[in-house]
Amino acid sequence: MASSFQEQKLTAEQVRNNYRANFFTADPLIEATIVDAMPGDADGLMPIGKIDAAINVTIPLWSDRPPIGFGQVNKLALEWLPESSSDYLPIGTAEDIPDSDTLPDADFPLKKVIPLEIFKNYEGTFKFRYTVTNWNDGGSRLAPEVPVTIDRTGPIRPATPAPIEIVEPLITDAVLTRDGGVKCVVPDFIEDKKDFVKVAVGWMKDLPEDEADFPERVAFFDLLPSDRTILVPASFVTAIGSAIQYAVYFLFDKAGNRSEMSLPKSVQAALGELPSGLKACTVPLADDGLIDRADAAFPTKVHIEEYTGVDDDDGIVITWGKNNLARTSVGAHRPFPLKIPVSWLHMAREYDFASTTHVQPIDVDYTVFRGDYPTSSPGKISVNTDFAITGPVNPNPEPISPTLELIRFESSSGSDKELTIADIGKPATGHIKLFTTPAPVVGDTLTLYYNGKAVSSAPYVVTGNETPAQEIPMAIPWDDIKLVPVMDNLPLHYTLTHTGFANPQESRRTTINVMVEVVTLPEITVPAVVINCSHLREDGSGKWGVYVRIPTSDYLKEGAQVVAVWNTYKVDKVTEIPTTYLVEELTVSKVQEQTGIDWFIPYEKCLKPTYVPGVSNAGLGKVTYGINIRGQMVASDVKECLIGVFEDAGSGNDHCVIPRP
Repeated sequence: MASSFQEQKLTAEQVRNNYRANFFTADPLIEATIVDAMPGDADGLMPIGKIDAAINVTIPLWSDRPPIGFGQVNKLALEWLPESSSDYLPIGTAEDIPDSDTLPDADFPLKKVIPLEIFKNYEGTFKFRYTVTNWNDGGSRLAPEVPVTIDRTGPIRPATPAPIEIVEPLITDAVLTRDGGVKCVVPDFIEDKKDFVKVAVGWMKDLPEDEADFPERVAFFDLLPSDRTILVPASFVTAIGSAIQYAVYFLFDKAGNRSEMSLPKSVQAALGELPSGLKACTVPLADDGLIDRADAAFPTKVHIEEYTGVDDDDGIVITWGKNNLARTSVGAHRPFPLKIPVSWLHMAREYDFASTTHVQPIDVDYTVFRGDYPTSSPGKISVNTDFAITGPVNPNPEPISPTLELIRFESSSGSDKELTIADIGKPATGHIKLFTTPAPVVGDTLTLYYNGKAVSSAPYVVTGNETPAQEIPMAIPWDDIKLVPVMDNLPLHYTLTHTGFANPQESRRTTINVMVEVVTLPEITVPAVVINCSHLREDGSGKWGVYVRIPTSDYLKEGAQVVAVWNTYKVDKVTEIPTTYLVEELTVSKVQEQTGIDWFIPYEKCLKPTYVPGVSNAGLGKVTYGINIRGQMVASDVKECLIGVFEDAGSGNDHCVIPRP
């Protein structure tokens, strides 16, 4: 029993001691506050914008501070526990915290920092706490630890996010109306605090090459929904229009770290009323059954009829043979039917020049694109092509071949540049030098053309007995030359043809100057064979005389310069009567080109001197004119007329009465 009582007594004493010890124990410390941590985050996550500077913390007021006036202090120490350590490590040195007179309670909480240098290269979570050393017994109180999380890595880095998934493979007006935009799904990924991940979606016209191409105006930026489905507003699609469009995105974790830019995703947009009711194309130049080189040079065009839902920005792609032409737009070829040329280079690539079959069928078709969305025609058509030629290769569709030699011209007088009066009535010669690569073949035919017309002499047909580069002389008969008596730069060329080949080749042009015209001006006409007083006329200025007519001709043209000459002779036809010579320069008017020129011969100067009573009662007038034709003065034949200007006047013969009655 005694033993039992003693045990009970000791236990009661122990209880009282413990009570007294507790009575003198300071209150427990309150945990520090990480000022810069994201509010409410259980791990003390730091925003990305706060991890490149010291972290602000506050230390709350603790109990049992030193009594005032005794010089006692508490010791405040900051500590951290990185994941790599099993023990807390000091942050700087402990700090003396004086009594409340020196540092009032109102100054709490104390503002402290976790220096940048201790976590500058740290990533992960570390623990933070502070300790307070009691002023009375040197014992330490430990504050509860708080977590601090440094996250420097964006979502799923270093991997690149997969392309966004676009629900509809083709975006049309119907899709935008039904869904209110474009539904997209961000592929699933693994990430801490996934519920706080945001996504920024960029929607653009061009394929982005790097992050710098990400648009400033994003199509979506918000917390990623739990089903990862977002909606791109329709306005982003319609602003770009019908085209292939691209979407990329960034993921942002709760701290604000950004992922790599996702791989791009493309999608076709075809807006408006889509093309329909297409008709088969046509090639009108093939209506004769064949597209030859002349058609190709014209050029050949594919015609497309109007279809339903047409838009000027619709793309048209012609397929000629096995390959496509470059895309063009409807607006570039309006009005309908659209006429889209096919280049010679394209047609030549589709033609087999090595084949002995000259006529080769080719398939022709077209596709309409709304943006990059294709609508096919009802079906292809077939046209025949023939680009085969005999002789040297001609890289161009035009018949004029740069590989054929020029004609060497030779006139009857030996000139290689011109035909002159000396060549009138005589043939000329065109010398054709035979090509060598490849050599001419039997049946190749050379035809000489003079001013665009085949000469009347026979073409030359290759026999196979010619020598390499032989010159073949071909006559240009005078009958062909005289058809064009005057011409500068008259062209000569020859054609190369062969039976079975539809495409002739032509040489380049040799030009000559031609002047084989004998100009004959019509004679001046006079009032009568014998000019007498009855033929006198007044010229409007009081002068009397006769008019002679310079007649119309091919050379009396408006602006032409005419020189008219009159001279009066005695009846012996050789003795000039002094002072009767008359010369005048005239410029042809537009009216005179149509009617001729009436030239006035004055009575007093040119006619009256022929009558000298008792000496002479007659004279002879000689009149001519000349026109400057191509730099040379050409004169008409001289016209002669007899002059008898006297009349009865009472007592006998006398001069003409002026003015005339």
